Amino acid sequence: MMLTTHFLVPRPSSSSSTASTASTSSSMSSSPSTSSEACAVCGDAVNGKRYGAPACLGCIVFFRRAVINKSQYKCWKKGNCVITFASRCVCRCCRLRKCFHVGMKPEAIQRRDLLGPRKPKTILTDDMSQSIEVALNFSPSPPQSSCESDNGDLSVFDIDALVHLQRDQRSQHEAYSIHQIDTIGCVQMKSTGKYHRRARAHDINFVLKLGLENANEWGNQFEPYRNLSQRDKNMVLSEFGFGFLLIDQGYKTTQRADDGFWILQNDTFMHPNYFFALSEEDAKKENAQKKAEFHYSFVNELVKCVSDPFKKLRIDEFECAILKTVLLLTPSFPGQVVYKDVEYLHNKCMSELMEHSAQKSPDNGAERFGEIILLDGTSNVWYLKDTVPRGFGILMVRYIKSTIPRGYDTSRIRYL
Repeated sequence: MMLTTHFLVPRPSSSSSTASTASTSSSMSSSPSTSSEACAVCGDAVNGKRYGAPACLGCIVFFRRAVINKSQYKCWKKGNCVITFASRCVCRCCRLRKCFHVGMKPEAIQRRDLLGPRKPKTILTDDMSQSIEVALNFSPSPPQSSCESDNGDLSVFDIDALVHLQRDQRSQHEAYSIHQIDTIGCVQMKSTGKYHRRARAHDINFVLKLGLENANEWGNQFEPYRNLSQRDKNMVLSEFGFGFLLIDQGYKTTQRADDGFWILQNDTFMHPNYFFALSEEDAKKENAQKKAEFHYSFVNELVKCVSDPFKKLRIDEFECAILKTVLLLTPSFPGQVVYKDVEYLHNKCMSELMEHSAQKSPDNGAERFGEIILLDGTSNVWYLKDTVPRGFGILMVRYIKSTIPRGYDTSRIRYL
């Protein structure tokens, strides 16, 4: 998986590489480097010096792939990550920066086949030249994918970067959660003691836009999504975007809401009783009763199909990241959008979830795995994704039509 960013770290000049190597080794790696056989980047056993500095096989493959693909990475810690054997897969940006600092040279990389692959996608390194058929059956050497670990260890699915992205997005949500406590429209949750304001029209507008932006950022972490045409991306987002925001809202609801409440990304709430915490002026409006009928059904469905199962299963952030990824990789309109090289990603995602479920619930890991997958595979998230606009009302439909770029599939959006 590649995290896009604003820059590709340039290689320092040869006159400064020696000084940079010394300073970087001490500041960016806590691994002991007393042995000359230690990788200059992460401290692992050296495989060779083919690119100008002693490096392990994992860092050699990582550096070669990053240069050939002209990869651009983003550091979530402002470039201050410590690169060690244990942490080298956590931040690709800092790892690539250190490769340059220790003296690895892009010009030393030889391109044996300038024409590249004969089929769309899949650049195979020397140690990953197995057939695609074997790869999709969980061979030790599957084709390169955007979620393959940098060191060639395919038992490690790079879900950590997705979890990190999710934390970053949710921390951004918190910045929008500071509300003025009004006399009318605010409720203190008994479970947390925190005040939440009743969601208003502009809150619905905001969380919809925020959810779509977050979903698009998530999709861009995967090369099969990045390779789609803009029209196909729009079609995927018209569906995936709603499921994505429901997962974030469902998780926040289980963490912060009292029974019956539904919490949006910006900490505003919805309640099955439409008139609960509603201003007297709005309650007297002509269409208030009709809105109340749809509102009751919609919020109850949200709680029943998402937050209640999340609470029962104690869904954690790792499982949220898996659910989002599975939703992205399994659109409900096969034949209209065709992903390239996605089967391995999906299978590896399932494998990681199964392992996580077994660790979290040793006695019934397989049962837990099935229940989590059913959150995606049955009517729960997909059904609610399909009915979100109905529940949010005509206002959301108008907002969708005015903000979603041309090409989105809005045929699923239902009017009140």
